[in-house]
Amino acid sequence: MNAFQPGFVGDPQPPLPPAPEQTRTPEPFLAPGFIETTSTPPEALPAVVPAPRTAPGMGALGMGALGWIATGLGILVVGGSILSLTGFVVDQMARSPILGYASLGVVGTGVLAILWGAGREIRAYHALSRVDALRETLSRPGADADAARAACAAWLGGLKHVLPDTDSVRLALNGCATVEEIRAILAHRVTEPLREQANALGARAASQGAALVAIVPSPALEGLAVGLRSLKLIRDIAALYGLRPGLSVTMGLARRSVTTAASVYGANEVAAAAAAHFLADTPVLRSIASAAPGAGIAARRIYMLARSVAGACSP
Repeated sequence: MNAFQPGFVGDPQPPLPPAPEQTRTPEPFLAPGFIETTSTPPEALPAVVPAPRTAPGMGALGMGALGWIATGLGILVVGGSILSLTGFVVDQMARSPILGYASLGVVGTGVLAILWGAGREIRAYHALSRVDALRETLSRPGADADAARAACAAWLGGLKHVLPDTDSVRLALNGCATVEEIRAILAHRVTEPLREQANALGARAASQGAALVAIVPSPALEGLAVGLRSLKLIRDIAALYGLRPGLSVTMGLARRSVTTAASVYGANEVAAAAAAHFLADTPVLRSIASAAPGAGIAARRIYMLARSVAGACSP
């Protein structure tokens, strides 16, 4: 007897039952064709938009720590000023209606003047941004000629005080079919005369800057004089190209010309080092020529600044 079958060990074992026969089911023949499926096609699935990545240290609005600090300071200054003026007007109203209305008139006039000036600066900088957009449109191959023609016509509207034949240029632009033709007409009849006038303004400012550097005894005063003359040059060229030379436009053009200023600063350092090396043994010649390289470099700096600003103002 064992654990699997009752009985004794010496008993004969019964024969094992035969294994069942396995029948093989014939596979059906599949004709060529498309397999029907119930899954959603890829084009019907919703598009997966990747999450925008922000730079390290940037918040949800794309501002860093300095941006939030500047925003908070602006809110405090503007909000505190508004609350203080409001309290001042209310206090004057409590004292006397005449003083209250007079204070309200003064405060309202000042606020309107500030808003008017801020609006003019915004419009002026928007005009400079339109020039940048027009430059990008004209430099892009295959751009829409109608849109470029309309933008050029709007830009030519501010040049009537410099170019009296802007109407004929606008008529010539109407016959252009491609952006290349528009660019050629602007280069030949508009930007080239403006560039010549800007170069003349730069040459005059360069001679004046060199004279200031030669007669001013202090290096600090030299830099101040050249800087003030450069700012006036930026304003003159901006007015030449039909832009209002306000604070925003002046700073915007100065920012666009920072590469030229950096390169000229390097040339100034090289010239100063060369002069100090070759004139070390001649004190008299060194004192005479000490002002000449500075004047020449200052003139070159101002002239290159004029060309750079003219390029930033031109489409």
